[in-house]
Amino acid sequence: MLTLPLEAIDKQEALRYMGCPAEPDEALRTVVDTCEQQLRRTVQPRVVYRVLPLCREAGTLSAGGMQLTGEDIARHLAECDRMLLMAATLSGQADQLIHRAGISDMTRSLAMDALASAGIEQVCNRAEECFREQLPDTYFTWRFSPGYGDLPLSLQPEILRLLDAEKRLGLTVTTEHILIPRKSVTAIIGLADHPLKKGARGCATCRMRETCMFRKGGTHC
Repeated sequence: MLTLPLEAIDKQEALRYMGCPAEPDEALRTVVDTCEQQLRRTVQPRVVYRVLPLCREAGTLSAGGMQLTGEDIARHLAECDRMLLMAATLSGQADQLIHRAGISDMTRSLAMDALASAGIEQVCNRAEECFREQLPDTYFTWRFSPGYGDLPLSLQPEILRLLDAEKRLGLTVTTEHILIPRKSVTAIIGLADHPLKKGARGCATCRMRETCMFRKGGTHC
């Protein structure tokens, strides 16, 4: 398990998640600064992971007994012989902060939510740096999560089981396959002993690409 206290959060990224202009007014900037400080003091980000061999039999792809369905994940892992399965969370404290802020101040709640989204992305990026240090001479794909492309969200319970994430992180999943705490991520990273081609990522594999507010504004999430 990795414990990765939040470092300074990318506030411009958080403001973009909020749909705010590049130069927010002083009042909003003060709200964002205050929320960031509180979030960093309160949450306890942690990451669990394991490396699993990939199995290809009878046209199916699996790892640890979990079948990986869909053409997108098959392409993503096509040149890999194993994968790193990970789960990361900011902890339930992040959900509590967002909820409490929303009781009396929706702007503060929105800021806290956006900062937490930027924060969990930071945690995942830093975890990946740790993985690369722990697995020298290994080539990595980018992170691919359930819900990207045609990889189903219904894999979430099996991912948590393989990582023992409920016991180790307090991470659970609803019947709609939503992770609890909400500011949590599961992902698959392909591993190989040789250089890997860079596959499509981001908007190209996102199921929200046709309705995304970022794309409509000429940017991306």
